[in-house]
Order: sequence, then C-alpha cells, then structure tokens
Amino acid sequence: MSLSTLNRGRIPTSKSLTVVVGLTLAQAGAAWAQSPSAAGSSAVLEEVVVTAQMRSENLQQIPIAASAFSAERLSEIGALRLTDLSTAAPSFSIERASNVDTVFIRGVGGGGRNIGFSSRAGIYLDGVYVGQTNAVDQNLADVERVEILRGPQGTLFGRNTVSGAVSIVTRAPQHEFSAGVDAKIGNLRDREIGAHVNGPISDTVAGKMSVFSERRDGFVLNLFDGDNDIGKVSVDSVRGALRFGNESSFTADLAGDYTRDRSLRGIYESISGITGKGSVDPFAPLPYQVDDNDLPIREQENYGGSLTAKWNLSSDLSLTSITAYRKVEAYRHNDNDYAPLSLLFTDYTDGFDQFTEELRIASSASGDFRYVAGLFFLNETADTYRTATAGSNVTGLLPIAPGAVIPITGQVRTDSYAVFANINYDIVEALRLDVGARYTNERRSLFFNLDGSQSGGFGTGVLPNFRDHADEGRFTPAISLTYSFTQNVNVYGKYSQGFKSGGWNIDFLNAKQVTFLPGSTQTPFAFDTETANSFELGLKSEWLSHRLRANAAAFVTDYKNYQTNQFIAYPGGTTVIQLNNAAKVNTDGVELTVEAFLSDDLRINVDGDYLHATFDSFPGGGAAGADATGNQLPYAPKMSGSLGLLYSIPIRIFGGKISLSGQYAYRDSTYTGQENTPDEVLQSYGVYNGNLGWRSAQSGLELTLRAQNIGGKEYLVNRGKDFLGTETVTRSEPRAYGLELKARF
Repeated sequence: MSLSTLNRGRIPTSKSLTVVVGLTLAQAGAAWAQSPSAAGSSAVLEEVVVTAQMRSENLQQIPIAASAFSAERLSEIGALRLTDLSTAAPSFSIERASNVDTVFIRGVGGGGRNIGFSSRAGIYLDGVYVGQTNAVDQNLADVERVEILRGPQGTLFGRNTVSGAVSIVTRAPQHEFSAGVDAKIGNLRDREIGAHVNGPISDTVAGKMSVFSERRDGFVLNLFDGDNDIGKVSVDSVRGALRFGNESSFTADLAGDYTRDRSLRGIYESISGITGKGSVDPFAPLPYQVDDNDLPIREQENYGGSLTAKWNLSSDLSLTSITAYRKVEAYRHNDNDYAPLSLLFTDYTDGFDQFTEELRIASSASGDFRYVAGLFFLNETADTYRTATAGSNVTGLLPIAPGAVIPITGQVRTDSYAVFANINYDIVEALRLDVGARYTNERRSLFFNLDGSQSGGFGTGVLPNFRDHADEGRFTPAISLTYSFTQNVNVYGKYSQGFKSGGWNIDFLNAKQVTFLPGSTQTPFAFDTETANSFELGLKSEWLSHRLRANAAAFVTDYKNYQTNQFIAYPGGTTVIQLNNAAKVNTDGVELTVEAFLSDDLRINVDGDYLHATFDSFPGGGAAGADATGNQLPYAPKMSGSLGLLYSIPIRIFGGKISLSGQYAYRDSTYTGQENTPDEVLQSYGVYNGNLGWRSAQSGLELTLRAQNIGGKEYLVNRGKDFLGTETVTRSEPRAYGLELKARF
C-alpha cells in the first residue's frame, strides 16, 4: 500500500476532498446567511473537548476521526449503554457475534466466545482498558462523555488495537453539592430507576455515588412454558469515587464500579429443523416464537477499581499515574437443539482478572511544542471452563451416548509492557506535525485441557494438560500533518499502524485440529499476529460563526494476517472450521458528520459513512472451502447513517422549554459470515426514533416521552448456524415507548 493508491479512485485525495466539501459548505453557507432567521441567530455549537491524545483538547483541532457524545447528547438520544450509539456515530456498531457483543469500527470487529481471541477495538473507562468482549456494552449512567475514535489507535492507548477505541469518561467528584433521580416506565413492563449524589466531604475531599437499575420483559414467546423471558433486560450497577487534593497542584481519584447483567438480549430463535433442514422451525413456526425446554441463561458481573493520581509539576508539566484492577465473570448456558427435546446443551464459565499500570508525563496544551510520553503494563489472566453435555433424547438422533460430557479447561496469561510517546509541533502558525510511536512487548502463555473421550461420532479431540507460549515485540508509529486554512477550517493527512496479538483456538476442537503434523513443532490451533496500516485524510471545519460544524474523513486500511475462520481440509476427508491467519483485508471509505443550528430553536445532526470492506485475498474462506477473495466482510454495510432533528420551544412555565426530537437511522444490507451466502444476508432497514420532552430551568425537573422503532419495523439483526446445523436468527426489538422523569437538586 502506498499513497499513490489514494489517486486511483478509491477515495478522494486531500485536495479534492477539501475543495469538494469546502465549496459545498461555502455555497450552503452563502445561501443560509441570506436567511433572516439564520443571520439573526444567536445559537452556537458548544466546543467539544476530548482527551483522545491524553490531554484536554478541542476535537476540531486534533487529527483524529472521532465522535464525541456529552452527557446532554446521550440524554437526548436516550442512550443507556454503548449499543445505543450504533445509530448515532459513523462506522460504529456493536454486533452480537458468536453470542458475545463485539465492537465493529470501519467494518472491522472481532472477539467472541474464545478467550484466546481478543477484541480488535479497545474499550476504556476513565483511561482503564476494559476491552474484553464480555465487558464491551458498558452502562452509561453518570457518564460525562463518550469518545469513539476511528482507525488504529496503536500509539497512546493501552492495549493493541487495529480498528479503533472507545473512551468512556465518568463525572469526576466536585466540591459543589448536586444530586438527581431518574425514573422511567414503559411498555414491556420497562422499569428504570437511577440516582446520583455528589458533594464535598471536607475542604480537600469530594465524593460521588450513582446507582442504576433496569428491568424489562422479553418479547419472544416460549411455547414450552408460555413465558416471554427471551429479550428481557435485567441490569444493576453502582459507581462511586472520591477525589483528594486540589486542582492546582495534586488530585487523586479513587473510583470503583460494579455491574450485574442477567439480560437475555440477542438470543437466537430457530428457523429450521434441528439439523438445518427446511426453512421453518417445526416446533415454533411463527416469528418471535421458540419452543425450548431448556431456556438460555446469561449471567455476568463486571467490576473494578482504579486510582488516578495527577501532579502538576509546573504550569507546563504534569505527571499522571493510573493503577487499576478489573474483574469479569460470565456464565452462559445454551440449548443447542432449539427444540422441546433434551439433545445437547453447553455451559461456559469465563473469568478475566486484569491489573494495569500507566505512568505518563505531559506538557501543557499551549506552546509550539507539546508532548506526551509514558509507560504501560498489563497483566491479565483469562480462565474458562466449558462443557458440552448430551441429553437424554440423543439415542438414534445424535452419534453420542446420553449423559456424555465433553469438558474444556483453559487459561491464557498475558503480560504486556509498552513505552510510548507523542509530540505535536507547530512548524509554522498554520502547519502542525504530529508524530507518535509505541513499542510493545507481549508475553502470552497457554494451559489447555480438552477431553473428547466421550464425544462419540463428533470426534472431539483429546489433549491433556497442553502448554504453549508466545513472545513478541511490535513497533507501531503514527504521523500526521495538519494545515489550517483558517482558525476554523483544518485539513490533515495521517498514517498509522496497529496490531492485534496472536492467540489460540480454545474451543471444542476436532481430533485433527489438535494433532501435530509430522516434523512440525508449531501448535496446530495457534494463530499469529495481525497488523493494520492505515492512511487517512480529514477535514475539521466550523462555519457561520460556529453555527455549522462539518467534519469528514476518507481512509484506506490494509490488514495482513487477518484473523478469521477458515475451512481446513485434513487427510481422510475431515473438514473443520478453524480460526486462522487466513486473509488479507482492505477497508476504505468516507465518513461525514454535520451538526448545525438552522435557527435558534432548531438543530440538525447528520452522521453517515460509505464503506468498502472486502477480503483482498482469502483462498479457502468461502462456502465449503471456496475462494472468498472479493467477499464483503461480515457486519460491514456499504452505507449507514442517521439524520436527527431537535426543535426546542421556550415556554413561560417555570422558565422552561419543550423539546421535540426525531431520528431516522438507516443501515444497508450486510452479511453475518465471510462466505456471503444467501443464508447469511441481513437486509437493509431504516427505523424512526423520537422524543417529546419538557424541561424546567427553575425547578430542575424534566419529563420526556421516548419512543424507539416508532414504526414497529421488523428486521433481522443477526443470523447463523449452531453446532448441529440449526439455522438461527435474532429479530429486531419491537416498538418501545416510555415516560421518563428526571429531577435535579
């Protein structure tokens, strides 16, 4: 890949992108300025401050394609968790792949039920890495802002990342007292309650605490027992923090959080016979119905604590230390036959223990030369215990004895050490150079015990007490140039690298998959490191006296040794699907974000992207081992976006206002698998959401009527095949509406 690639029609060049977007906005601005309402408007867009480069900076001034959501913006769209932002940020979604929520940025995701396969995108809570897939869908109660960074973030963020990062920043304790209560009721017996309190404890100590609980019934009927548990929501969380010291010289934030989630969102329903025959589940033929004698179980606890200390060594220099511990415990029980029979069920118990330490020194954000440098350490232990158990009805139906158990025990230990630095230098007043680099040394070890001795005709392997290890060092640079045409119009060009560590297939492997080839010492179910090289051109601009903000980015990213499943043919006619370094992948596209006040009372938000994400080379990746070169990446729609309007009307009652907001979100068709077969298609869809609210400026009360999927659109959000070949789908959630009350004190 070279910069000449950008001139072959794949994406616009920097000059053409600037000219096209600039002329478009200039023409729109000229026309808009002639409008009496616009010309006399006093409403302006607030400055968006982010910490994407480990210091507080204006989003419009940094060379990063990012979306930032303030607490007010999160409230406007009713976002309770990260999943709710899938329709509000370009090139971002959370998909339920392999029964686990996974972040996708610019068409690239990954992770799943395998503890030996880490996520491609990092999730950070107050600077602490929480990116394991079981902890992805973070609760957004008591959050100050969310930053979604697109493209490899291999320089400043703690863990290896090739697609992007999500940074969640909670509210820090303040010395001014504040408190609030949030409550909501809605259809499907939706009940939400939250509360927070913040205030001084002494002259040098402030504290805060927040709690949140959500309950909602499911919407899929289980004919076996008449319950509607599938689709239910059951979440409880608590956060607390203490701040010591004063802002001028030293602060120390001691924070902790706990979340328990027993929801059954995203559960599959069958649309075929048990072994995949036919196009209708003979036991539950209608949509939003199942007939399961063994209901799925999802239980997860995610908690941790951190100590963030910051010393202002001088007016131009600060030192920050972040020490953190996090724990994730997850249990899943699946009925793999999707029928009122006892054939096969699996139980997964996964646990992740993680300790991290980051130490960094940073200059102030002023001056011609600015820098951030630091050290990072991560120690993680991931454990899994899994069983596949044959039921009492298998005789004559499956090649395994009733009551047979296939157990797995696995552990992956990871130690990651990194040193990093990033500098910003104003070459001249209008030209800025950013250079960053990170060197990472990572050591991983494996313990794996697979006992397929009772697997019968399924042929699961036997591998007792197997051990392996892997060590590697990686250098990931980033460089960009930013040119300011005016104080409010900047363009940048950027090159960056990222990598994703290798790992192991820790799953119910076939006997062939655990058999070493003659003369080979390489573990047959291991896979190597994946790398990403990204080129990006961007525009950050504000117009019409800060009433219009328009940002755009065009990118090309090439992935080598892309980690994905591949059909592997073994001697004797055995073919299995195995996670492997099977492909070269290319993603390129254009992203656009526009926010504007059309008048003092009317604001518009437009977010959209065009994406071309394909396998550049993937022999053996298609159906039955066919060539998948040119196929579209899973969960990578060519087009997606949203249009939002917010109209606010001041009223005399309590000096408040009434707000009416609406959003239309669209997602193009995509595939759930790399084979791109018809049974992997998710059709395109569009949904409407809306809110009607009243806010009192005097009493601190807010009352909002919220509605999601107003038209009751039915569509598929996922589909796949289970172990026995059963065709499965997850359907969209039905229309949801509710009344929300907020009180602030």
